[in-house]
Amino acid sequence: MDISSYLAVGGWFIQVIFDKYLSYKLQRWAANCGIDHELDKLRVALLRTQSVLHGTELGPTLSHSSLPWMRELRDVMYHAEDLLDKLEYNRLHHEMEESSANESSSSSISTFMHSRFRDQGAPASSLEPCWDRSAKVKNKMVNLLERIEQVASGVSEALGLPRNIRSNNRNIMTSSIAHGKIIGRDFKAQQLVTILTSSQDENPVSVVSIVGVGGIGKTALAQHVYNDPRITENFNVRMWISVTYLFDELRITKEMLESASSSRFRHDGTTNFNRLQVALKARLASKRFLLVLDDVWNNDNITIAIEQENWQKLLAPLKDGAQGSRILLTTRSSMVAEMMQSSYIISLEALLVNDCWSLIKSSMFDETSHNMSSQLENTGRKIAETLSGLPLAAKVVARHLKCKYSLDEWKQVLQRNAVWEEIMPILRTSYDNLPPHLKQCFAYCSIFPRDWEFEAEQLILQWIAQGFVHPDGCRRMEDIGKEYINDLCNKSFFTIQKKEFVSYYVMPPVIYELAKSVATEECFRIGDDEWSRIPSSVRHMAVHLDSLSALDDTIPYKNLRTLIFLTSRTVAPIKTSIPQVVLNNVRSLRVLDLSPCMLDRLPDSIRQCVHLRYLNISSTTITTLSEFLCKLYHLQVLNLSGCRLGKLPSRMNNLVNLRHLTAANQIVSSITDIGRLKCLQRLPIFKVTREQTQSIVQLGYLLELQGSLQIRNLENINTPDEAKEAMLCKKGQLSVLQLMWAPDRNEVNTNTEEDVLEALQPHENLKRLDIMGWMGLKSPSWLENEWLSNIEHIFLSGCNAWEQLPPLGQLPSIRTIWLQRLKMLRQISPEAYGSGSQQEPFQSLEELVLDDMPELNEWLWSTHAMKNLHNVVIKDCKKLKALPPVPPNLTEITTARKGYWMPYHHDVKLAHATTARSSVSSLCIFNCPLLLARLSSPVTNEIAARFGLIRSIITDQMTILRCPLLRERLELIESLDIQDCSEITSFSADDNDVLLQLNSLQSLCISGCNTLRSLPSTLSRIQSLYKLVLWNCPALESLPEEPLPLSIRKIEVALCHPLLKERLIKEYGVDWPKIAHIPWIEIDGEILQQKLQVRK
Repeated sequence: MDISSYLAVGGWFIQVIFDKYLSYKLQRWAANCGIDHELDKLRVALLRTQSVLHGTELGPTLSHSSLPWMRELRDVMYHAEDLLDKLEYNRLHHEMEESSANESSSSSISTFMHSRFRDQGAPASSLEPCWDRSAKVKNKMVNLLERIEQVASGVSEALGLPRNIRSNNRNIMTSSIAHGKIIGRDFKAQQLVTILTSSQDENPVSVVSIVGVGGIGKTALAQHVYNDPRITENFNVRMWISVTYLFDELRITKEMLESASSSRFRHDGTTNFNRLQVALKARLASKRFLLVLDDVWNNDNITIAIEQENWQKLLAPLKDGAQGSRILLTTRSSMVAEMMQSSYIISLEALLVNDCWSLIKSSMFDETSHNMSSQLENTGRKIAETLSGLPLAAKVVARHLKCKYSLDEWKQVLQRNAVWEEIMPILRTSYDNLPPHLKQCFAYCSIFPRDWEFEAEQLILQWIAQGFVHPDGCRRMEDIGKEYINDLCNKSFFTIQKKEFVSYYVMPPVIYELAKSVATEECFRIGDDEWSRIPSSVRHMAVHLDSLSALDDTIPYKNLRTLIFLTSRTVAPIKTSIPQVVLNNVRSLRVLDLSPCMLDRLPDSIRQCVHLRYLNISSTTITTLSEFLCKLYHLQVLNLSGCRLGKLPSRMNNLVNLRHLTAANQIVSSITDIGRLKCLQRLPIFKVTREQTQSIVQLGYLLELQGSLQIRNLENINTPDEAKEAMLCKKGQLSVLQLMWAPDRNEVNTNTEEDVLEALQPHENLKRLDIMGWMGLKSPSWLENEWLSNIEHIFLSGCNAWEQLPPLGQLPSIRTIWLQRLKMLRQISPEAYGSGSQQEPFQSLEELVLDDMPELNEWLWSTHAMKNLHNVVIKDCKKLKALPPVPPNLTEITTARKGYWMPYHHDVKLAHATTARSSVSSLCIFNCPLLLARLSSPVTNEIAARFGLIRSIITDQMTILRCPLLRERLELIESLDIQDCSEITSFSADDNDVLLQLNSLQSLCISGCNTLRSLPSTLSRIQSLYKLVLWNCPALESLPEEPLPLSIRKIEVALCHPLLKERLIKEYGVDWPKIAHIPWIEIDGEILQQKLQVRK
């Protein structure tokens, strides 16, 4: 870390200490313990040190001999934070002990909250003496004060040396470059020229951005394109400006004016910005220009809005340019590209190894001579492999290798770090321009291996545990941390990779090297092939399990704030024994990850880790946790996922700073007095009891809950006032709320039931609401109006007394409605559409499920309702006799278990059809014999037209294919799924004839047919068939006599008769020749043949 970074991070660190520890609560407690005088002195000393650090604006130029003072400053700040953190721990310990002592006289939650309020407001004299170790702490504080004074004086003396504002040592690049081939970027160059010269862009002046990490070749590509003959012919005026991170609107305007003018033009030396802008506007009027802004940075000290306004002001004269004018900018930050409203963004990736090697050779030799021995060629390629695809690195290597022709000299370049030593200062400008908190976050990532896939949530929680994430008003720390990681991503310090719908953050190799270079003193990983002596200043360390033997007593464990054990994510955790010398000495830890270690018990020595904030023991074999865990009062993250715990320690409610608890739902829901964990962010399940320690009131203190919350046993709420104390209406971060009463209750007071649900009003931000087992008659008022304007999904189940639906149609965002077992609901009436509302009912509804509604007999329609509905599922609605017409966007209808969707029968009323045509493409019918009988009756042309686009059928009866509705459409069917035909043993002649008419059939699935012994004899003649699936047909012993069609590209067979599997043995089975031509063959989960990638 250089001196300017020490100064910036040091000043930021002191501010963090102020914000975290020098609070009113701690000062009151310190006064009661008799150490308030020392605490005040410490505050003054820190203030003085902070003012010293702020004594320079851009960082002084100090001699190398000043570095020890900077390191001492860092160490003393860490020491100060540890001491204050220990004081805060002891304050919390006293608070917990006091709460525990008073539990016998009143409820713990009320005692706890009372003690906290009293601690905030009571005079010091009214509190009993609390600590018998104050004398020892006083001595420690006195010693710390002396060190701080000494360091502050030393730093002040160093800052008194002659100060020079840091110069911009980045070489100013120009547009002068010989036009020719640009290695590895030909396609990008052609793409860029095409974009710049295109006449299709409607904007008179559009912006094109080249984005990538430092040294990736942005400027070189821009130079190459700038001098392309097609560019020089297309633009009347070309301007090249090197912006750099010192934004100077006056300088940039002057250089644009000079660049746009002839060599004879000279401005009059004016420094008046407005006059320069007027001159530039006149110079560019009606001319097609190209302006290159090379190396544009964003300023972290001002908002994007202000920065954007500054650029708009600077570039205002360009608006009068001719149509087709372009601005080309290069930047390391995608945020800059977005801020400049780029029409096109070209991202530069690392070069391939072959391109790197070609670039090295082209930089070393001219085009006519570069013959070399095979040994030099092989060594050169190995060198290219180490360069992370960085063009700048390739050019530096070429400079080192030029005029060196011996193999030994090349091997020396391969083995030493001279190349990176030359490149790093250029890359480091990106790091130097980060604010202090992002410098800390970035450097911390170096303890993980190269190409590590960071999970954003876990990395952010570790940053929070370290204190890198600074609180900002009422914003959640996790949200601020997410902003940090996005900032680093926008500045090209991370790239995002997606695997199986999960996004990971990965450092580009060259950026990873940068992280290691800036974090050498504080971050270390044991297990890296390149690791050497561990510095005494190390604070963050990761250890690969293969290297546990390196953990000896020479390592400075006492300073460690991070200890993470690593193993490959593709390797299962292994049982290991962590050396006792480690666990006995790690007393300053904030982050401890033991998850790969397969421990069977939590080491007792962890009880001394009073600073611990992040503990991950997931996937270990630990079955019980000791009570000492509940005295780690600073703990914020506890990950117990995958542990076989029967229960949690009894005093879990003492962990008052806990934000994230990951464990099995049943043991989390058993925590008593959980309301004390007021920082908790997630609580998947809460079980209400009549005991005060687990009553609904506990939820009232958990105002930071987010995500999903399921509240069970709501019948145990005593009064509506008690329900109101849950304060669900204040939980704006919840997206899913499930309210559950016990099913099938007797002797329910419906009035109380209704009042309780009324009091459980959720926040208006809610996205999904489930109500299950409620026995009220009348809907709550907050469902009668548009309070839940953001709700997207509603699930109502087992509410057996609910007679009339609330006006769900007036909820503007509702997309899914699932109604299940509403036994008293007889009618879906106009009130459900929101009869008093002016807006279109159910305007966003896409899916509707009616399941097990035994009394539902009528569905009244509202004109123009449900226009976006595309899926309807109706199950067990035996009395339903009137349904609306098929809505215009409906694509799937499912009826099952004696459900009816019967607009075609003469005794079923059909509502007036809409003018728009439907597009039903999937028909799913199960166990509906009456429906099948009615389908055999003739249907009107109007009804048939609504099924004109059907492509997929799922059924348990082949007879459906012979009904009038489908008979004329067989040639359109692409997918047929025959399921659960329990009585079928073979396919009839009629069935075979129907199958032959399926000229477009691509997928045939036969499953769950327990008695089926043979497949259709005509199967070999279905020449359109692409995929065949035979699943769970235990009586099926063989394939048809004829080979399967040549068109089949994939066959899957599973859970059929063992004889069939035997007949399909590769190369030797009797039926193998019938399928040998199929590229993909999968039998009982084993892929026997895979010749090509099969489409889904």
